Amino acid sequence: MAKTANFLNGYNTVLFDMDGVITSEQRYWDAAALAIYEHLNSNIDVDFAMENKDDIRKDIFCNDKTVHYLKNIGVNSNWDVAYVILSAALIIGAKDGFEAVFKYLKNLNLTAPALYDHIGKKSPLGKRGGKGYHRLVLTFQEWYLGDEMFLEKWHEKPQLKGKKGLLDCEQPVIPIDDIKNVLKTLFDHGISLGIGTGRVDFETKLPLGQWDISKYFDENKIITYTEVLKSEKETGISPLAKPHEYTFLKGMLGKDFDDKKILGGFYDKTATKKTLVIGDAGADIFSAKAAGMDFAAVLTGISGRKAKDYFLANGADYILNDITGLIEGIETSNSGKDNCCNAFDKGVCRQA
Repeated sequence: MAKTANFLNGYNTVLFDMDGVITSEQRYWDAAALAIYEHLNSNIDVDFAMENKDDIRKDIFCNDKTVHYLKNIGVNSNWDVAYVILSAALIIGAKDGFEAVFKYLKNLNLTAPALYDHIGKKSPLGKRGGKGYHRLVLTFQEWYLGDEMFLEKWHEKPQLKGKKGLLDCEQPVIPIDDIKNVLKTLFDHGISLGIGTGRVDFETKLPLGQWDISKYFDENKIITYTEVLKSEKETGISPLAKPHEYTFLKGMLGKDFDDKKILGGFYDKTATKKTLVIGDAGADIFSAKAAGMDFAAVLTGISGRKAKDYFLANGADYILNDITGLIEGIETSNSGKDNCCNAFDKGVCRQA
């Protein structure tokens, strides 16, 4: 019988990020690039854009290095990625390609949310969360969902018709059988499982249902960008998205726990030491550490195994190739590989 990895002893809750941990983030990046492309070009041909989305993304994201950079400084939501890159392009009038956008953002040397504040004061789109931002979000969602689902979920007609959507191309980041084995093992051993993601609610739950893994998660601990936006509106505090600690604290405490108590620090602080966060990006580790939780990095994000040094430098408690490093005694596609790269002072280094 499979068992949990030894280093999980003492944790009663495990919170997972979604993209780069359970789901692939590739289609979201495609949608972000296409949204930027549409805003910068009039009278575009939808079919042409879809057929050439790889080249469009390569140009706009400079072979993804701009996304790498933004993720490392804590920009979590792909809506925010699109907003920051498009805003920077408009601010500097990037007529000679997006390499200048990358250099501009890097030279600012700001982390989120300070970057949002700086960009918001200069961007023709206005502030993050404003009308221009919202219009860009809708464009992103049109590309990601396609005409029919966009109308169904957002109750608006697409501005540019003919989009078939990228959602149907959703893929797990590792084989789904491996993901099921991990989640079932943790669940069977009494560990409460939750999610803290920059995805909105239905985009989180759709793949969980399609892949038959939603049954392993506590519904009360699935915290999405939908809950973040709701809390921002009700409390008047913004931004609460990762790298703010709200997402993982809410996941630990549950949807029914009062947000004002969370933000005021009125909760059992000892519970954080029994909660482990699994993530692949800077926003994840910054959020977890701000919440006082331990963090396990997985190298299935955009930077792959190159992210190891980044997570070492930022104090990850554990570093795994992927989430199969959370269990032992079960055959996975990763069996036979060195799965735990580093575990710091915990004294644990799992060899699968």
